[in-house]
Amino acid sequence: MRFLRWSAGAAVVLALLVSVTDVSAQSPSPLGPDEVRRWREDLSVLREKMPALHANLFHAMTRAQFDSALAAADQSLPRMARHQVIVELQKLCALVGDGHTNVNPWRDTSAVFHQLPLALYSFEDGIFVRAATHARRALLGARLVGVGGVPVEQALARISPLISRDNRMGIRAWAPVLLTMPEVLHAVGLSDDPRRATFRLETAKGVHETSLSAEGLFPMLTGDTDLTWVGRPGWVDARDKTPPLLWLSDPNNKYWYRNLPRSRSLYCQLNMIQQKSEDSLHAFLTRAIAAADSSGAERFILDLRLNGGGNGYWNRDIVRAVIKSRYDMPGRLVVITGRRTWSAAQMLISELENLADVVFVGEPSASRGNVYGDSKKIVLPNSHLTVRVSSLYWQLSDPRDDREFIEVNVPAPLTYADYAAGRDPALDAAEHVGR
Repeated sequence: MRFLRWSAGAAVVLALLVSVTDVSAQSPSPLGPDEVRRWREDLSVLREKMPALHANLFHAMTRAQFDSALAAADQSLPRMARHQVIVELQKLCALVGDGHTNVNPWRDTSAVFHQLPLALYSFEDGIFVRAATHARRALLGARLVGVGGVPVEQALARISPLISRDNRMGIRAWAPVLLTMPEVLHAVGLSDDPRRATFRLETAKGVHETSLSAEGLFPMLTGDTDLTWVGRPGWVDARDKTPPLLWLSDPNNKYWYRNLPRSRSLYCQLNMIQQKSEDSLHAFLTRAIAAADSSGAERFILDLRLNGGGNGYWNRDIVRAVIKSRYDMPGRLVVITGRRTWSAAQMLISELENLADVVFVGEPSASRGNVYGDSKKIVLPNSHLTVRVSSLYWQLSDPRDDREFIEVNVPAPLTYADYAAGRDPALDAAEHVGR
């Protein structure tokens, strides 16, 4: 969805904000009078600080829409439970129309949301159970077809207004995560209990309803790297019995490389735009390109699929190293992007598009060339919830560039069958560029 089309979409989201009454009536524990008062004080803080801190809070909505959304939330407080208020604030931030203005319960310990015993991922062929607790291992590979008696398409339509994003890839990245938080499902009317949910799953044996209860708090996914793939104690993953996938082999390492003799390529994974204290980006890229040269590599593959950003000022070291190398030629520089390539990583690919001869492989990134970013935090005084707002507008593309994202030159979608078999279509495609 382009920014130019957000005004119409904002009206729909606003309607969803105002319609909280029906969902709230199901709440088993509405706020008490003192809690209502404290939340109203928090809303007053947002009413003042969001316009003051954001670079342009009304770039995709009007002031009247913002005020109406806050007023609707304020009036509904006596009928809501705490988790429903948090979800309303998610909707409020998503209404702003950029990914850096957000409330994200997966990175805020004050939210205290829970985890259902499975992990979902939106593969090319549907949303599948990618991982699960050991007790629920039989669900691995099941395709999600419904939630709480609602078809999956309608469930996604209820979840999407909660997701702050720069483009629709943000929905593909985060909707499966929110679908495993029972508080979220309850708040949007997909469950009548904030600790349980019913999923309709399709397996080789047919379609069946599965009732699931929360098992512990949702793990915090802080930092600039996509950590949703990292295994959890007591959980099983669909890829556990396959050879390790290279792109998921070392997510906690900021950057590393490996020679791929079979395709005469040098594979370099950059998981965040940050410096190692013992190994600067400049030194690392210099060493990686020298290793590619000494091995006779025909292509330099830069994988940014797990890169959710960092400090964009470090991008110049990466770009300089690349454009000074012999890989800044047609078919030699390959960049793999995906739905979590965002923020400073988006700035990097925008600069590479402008300055280098690059082939993009995989799936589109989660942002665009001209975008709001650099979040500033508002910690609400009573709830201690963190609300982030974009403080700067970055223009790294032509002022007229309103593309939703940088299209990939070589699409390489990931299916569940590929994942379960340990195949990586994006890397396979990258290794064949220029052949």
